[in-house]
Amino acid sequence: MRLPDPVKVFLQKPLFAVLATISPSGRPQATPVWYLLENDHILINTSEGRKKLQNLKANPRVALTIVDPDDPYRYVQIQGKVVNFDRERGALDIDRLSMRYRGRAHRYRPADGPEKRVSILIQPVRYNTDGIK
Repeated sequence: MRLPDPVKVFLQKPLFAVLATISPSGRPQATPVWYLLENDHILINTSEGRKKLQNLKANPRVALTIVDPDDPYRYVQIQGKVVNFDRERGALDIDRLSMRYRGRAHRYRPADGPEKRVSILIQPVRYNTDGIK
């Protein structure tokens, strides 16, 4: 799905997204995440062993909500599906995300080394907005 230009402009801002996944037992889980818009896909990153990664492997359907902190009635909600898990680019992508959100490369903890990062590419299937023109 191609996202309209006003939605893309909004998503270019380094806002936090809330990622909703469903566990194998059917329980919802919501996690704030960093994201990048890449060619009408949403890129997020996580560590091996995280619950959201386990959930996404079991059920690739997701919802993301990105809210403007200056106007909480201005937001984008995206429903989508995971189309790729990429371990080879995981460390590179977390550094790109960290530069976007913090202005510096990611600092790895020993248990969260670069070899344990996974990039996740989400293809939007449906979206809705409020206050985006």
